[in-house]
Amino acid sequence: MALIFFDLDGTTLHNGKPAKGVLETIKSLKENNHIVAIATGRSPSVLYNKDKELGIDYLVLSNGAFVAHKDVVIYERSFPNKLIQRLMNYVDKEKIDLVFEYFDRYTAYRKDTQTVDQFSDIFGIEKPKLDHNFYPDKPVYAAIVFNHDRIEDLKVNFPEFVFNLSNAMGYDVNLAGGLKADGVRKLIEYLNYPLEDTYALGDGHNDITMIKAVKHGIAMGNAMQEVKDAAEYITTDVNDYGVQNALKHYKLF
Repeated sequence: MALIFFDLDGTTLHNGKPAKGVLETIKSLKENNHIVAIATGRSPSVLYNKDKELGIDYLVLSNGAFVAHKDVVIYERSFPNKLIQRLMNYVDKEKIDLVFEYFDRYTAYRKDTQTVDQFSDIFGIEKPKLDHNFYPDKPVYAAIVFNHDRIEDLKVNFPEFVFNLSNAMGYDVNLAGGLKADGVRKLIEYLNYPLEDTYALGDGHNDITMIKAVKHGIAMGNAMQEVKDAAEYITTDVNDYGVQNALKHYKLF
């Protein structure tokens, strides 16, 4: 049996919908007693029941900061409030668009340009409402900043974070560490699963640590070159039966 981690956007989802062959593949994997898990940069607030649509109830969200099985939280790591306040002060001073990903809300702290909404259009997620408040009683698992010109300065001023280019418009902001690999390892430990039987599929920069953390790392045909370089196997594109072809290659169904 295998434990398989699936990225969402660009891997199992194409334009926000299950890609060709994905639903059938997941069904077949479960029928063969394999365990399937989502491992995504999306936070709980923008998952939009994709887990239920795909038939997956093991979740590694927010680039590894939140791990759960059904209603059981296995691991979580949220931003310290003082660090959030520092980030808010910085973006206010530099006039940088910023979105916070709380557990139950996706909110724009600053939204001075159209970039935030354009980013949402690309991923098929809600356009966040502007709310220049912070809610210290609600955990923040991730954020997004929208400014290429200031990104190097952000990295210098906030070594507690890692900034990964999500697409041409925004950078995912996560607490420094192994990102998805941290969450993947937590689930492997929770299930006491043998590393030899672990697989991961992804396409983006935030998938590299995950692909390296499992025994069998798989890059989509549409993946960034750095992901392909880290992978054991490269499959076809997301909407060319990439997931199905990869797992058939490994004879998992």
